[in-house]
Amino acid sequence: MTRHVFANVAGVIILISVIITVSACIDFTDQQSEPQIKVNASQAIEIVKLDPVAMEYMSGNFKRPDLRGNKTTLVQGFETNNSALQEDETYWKVEMMERNCACSGIKSLYVVESYVSPYTGEIANLTTGMVSESLYEKETCASTTCH
Repeated sequence: MTRHVFANVAGVIILISVIITVSACIDFTDQQSEPQIKVNASQAIEIVKLDPVAMEYMSGNFKRPDLRGNKTTLVQGFETNNSALQEDETYWKVEMMERNCACSGIKSLYVVESYVSPYTGEIANLTTGMVSESLYEKETCASTTCH
């Protein structure tokens, strides 16, 4: 009888060891497939600010720091010229904008928009231009008299 108890206990210990080993392997595989974010939102903004195209555009158009705003959002893929690029990749969408005046109502914004890899810090796409403030959500506008 003691042998049966000993065999059952040994069997349970072996089974638990196998479960723990398999669980550890599954967790390790999951960790390897998910890259760790190395670039935070603030760093993504700084990377875009140092880009030569962004620097030139901002130095020529961004004149009023009090009318300026930045927004970063972690997004899955992005579109340019109506075609999706890297749709399975994650990026920081960086939007830097400045109103062209402090008047009430919907005005134009000078905008630098870019996609930055949160893993490498590389800029995947950067555009500049002037757009209507109505294309952006109310919370992105720098002025309290917005909309």
